[in-house]
Amino acid sequence: AYVDTVTLGGRCSWPLAGGPLLGALCRLAGGQAAALVFLFLTALLYLAGCAVCIKMWRRQAAR
Repeated sequence: AYVDTVTLGGRCSWPLAGGPLLGALCRLAGGQAAALVFLFLTALLYLAGCAVCIKMWRRQAAR
């Protein structure tokens, strides 16, 4: 069965879960949340790859 939410507990079920940002995040569909996580992880992987390349480049330049 398709469930149109990712908020089956967690921070969205807190009684103090107020605020517009958290409220918007609690209304995300499952596909939207998965896409956001994918984009965030892809950006982190890209930055990690850049850091490794710069480290290797500096090491080769110092030779």
